[in-house]
Amino acid sequence: MSLKHSLIDILDPSCPVVSEIEKADEDNAGAVFASFFRSWLDSSADKFFSIPYEVPENVYKLPGESDEAACDRIASGTLVSVGVPSAFGSVSNVDWHSNPTENGYKEWTWQLSRHNDIKLLAHEYLLTGNKKYATAAAALLSSWIDTCPVPGKDVVGSATDCWRTIECGIRMGANWPYIIYVFRNEFPDTLMCDIAISLSQHGERLQHNHMHGNWLLMEMNGLLHISVLFPFLKKAAEWNKFALDAMTAEAKRQFYPDGFQYELTTCYHEVAINNYQRMFELLKAFGLESPEALVSVMRKASEVDVLLMEGDGCLPDINDGTPSKVSTLLQPKERLFDSPLIKWAASEGKEANPPDFTSIALPYSGFFVFRTGWGEDDIYALLDSAPFGRGHQHEDKLSLIASKGARRVITEGGCYAYDDSPMRLHTISSMAHNVLLIDGMGQNRRKSYKWEDDEIEKLSDLSSGTGSDSDWAEGSYSGPYGDNEEHPATWNRRVYFVKKHPNLKSAVLIVVDRVEGAEDHEYCLLWHVDSDRLSLSSHFALYDDVAIAFSAQGALSVTNGRMFPVGGYIATGKEMGMYKAVDRLEYRVNGKACRIVTAISFGDDLSSVEAGSGLSDEDIKLVVDGEEIIFSESQLRF
Repeated sequence: MSLKHSLIDILDPSCPVVSEIEKADEDNAGAVFASFFRSWLDSSADKFFSIPYEVPENVYKLPGESDEAACDRIASGTLVSVGVPSAFGSVSNVDWHSNPTENGYKEWTWQLSRHNDIKLLAHEYLLTGNKKYATAAAALLSSWIDTCPVPGKDVVGSATDCWRTIECGIRMGANWPYIIYVFRNEFPDTLMCDIAISLSQHGERLQHNHMHGNWLLMEMNGLLHISVLFPFLKKAAEWNKFALDAMTAEAKRQFYPDGFQYELTTCYHEVAINNYQRMFELLKAFGLESPEALVSVMRKASEVDVLLMEGDGCLPDINDGTPSKVSTLLQPKERLFDSPLIKWAASEGKEANPPDFTSIALPYSGFFVFRTGWGEDDIYALLDSAPFGRGHQHEDKLSLIASKGARRVITEGGCYAYDDSPMRLHTISSMAHNVLLIDGMGQNRRKSYKWEDDEIEKLSDLSSGTGSDSDWAEGSYSGPYGDNEEHPATWNRRVYFVKKHPNLKSAVLIVVDRVEGAEDHEYCLLWHVDSDRLSLSSHFALYDDVAIAFSAQGALSVTNGRMFPVGGYIATGKEMGMYKAVDRLEYRVNGKACRIVTAISFGDDLSSVEAGSGLSDEDIKLVVDGEEIIFSESQLRF
């Protein structure tokens, strides 16, 4: 099809430029449309640029690079994806289907086509006026359009190197609009025409080949941007309704009543919120209303960031989570939502009052947050009694993490690169979490799990209570273990958080694990500690930041930095090679049924814990500075 007819085919017949294109000869049709396109962008540029600039989400710079240095590198033909550079020699020679990673990490190719590099060029051009960046951006975008044709209508959204629908949504909803508006008077006529045709192709693919889950939110945000920013496209009104309807339905489908997104990972919780945020910002800038029901859901979802926030001001990296700075995440949300919680956290306590609560339960998503307060020196802990979730899950039911001030001390595997390496498999397994192994086996919900939509309305099995001096929370796991999905025992974990006591210098976590099987098993409690170890005995481990004591019926050992099989490692980031060694304490008990009590003190006064090992026992005795402190579970579990 000729360019003239291709342009007519994508445009709304009522758009005045259509008749002008029809009258133009083939050689001039592109110039006619490009003039109209630029005029449209000029007329709406003030509205578009009222939306604050958003830094591209994924890695696009090398360590230590300034934006300017990164743009100079990009203009020379060296691009970075997932932290790995590739030198193509020229921006015109980029192979968008290539993969320079040693292990063929597919995210390199996929994320390259999100065009974060081109957006960075656009932003730096806007700041400096350096036309080198405009030339490089034009060459990159032309190269991509020429060498990455849209796939056929029957190609599923998750297929292809360059046209997965997640990338389509990110390009349209986060990067291309900015690129187009910035370079509207720098890109040649032919590229402006190719961009318009590609916008229409993106709209068709996003509507008809979209996926589900967090992908769908990115896809529909992208489709909505096309419909609002480029209403002269033939199907813009249809795409607008389709996207808004889908985003409204997904808010009900993807967010628990307590506000957490159904993948139960802090990373994709933010991905979900951010795509609604982009939608709200766009509608507001162009004088359109956002549905109040969606605003309400996203306000509560944003407040979850405050509830989960650790002492360092970051989110815990739950499941495939990210320890992002909460104030940074919430500053854009403050423009959209009227919430004292959001205002306080976004301003890092400079505005509004701190929350009037400390410990709190998320009863549907199944998390309980313990904290002594909201200050920099307070103690924080998080119990995960969550359902398995919709995606990006780890085998970590009943895992517990804890921080002392800004330091995560009791830690877990974190989120490693999405490859198939032993380290990736380790970090998503029970072996990288603070859970109970049975006969060396970890949890295995993943193998047979299937999410059902009605799960979003169900309460979790979390029980809890809060008080002035102590809090408690409880959950259970009787699901499958090991490759064969065995059900060897039922495990119950109760966590008592003693915040204040006249004979304690610091808060203490008392973890009571009850496990019961039909026959004898080896039960092994794992605790990952990120601190310098001072001493280790059969029932006690002392670190710079924490002391951990175990009741006396088992034996304690430690694994640190073992590679085969992987043990005693946690991820430090999502790029390949980002991990470090930590102590993995392993407390083993043999028997059919037992009660194990672990005391975790954030002071230097704990020396031991004693407790009965029977399932019905409730006694707990801490030895602190030589003095005995007696507790009963019935007293602590009010």
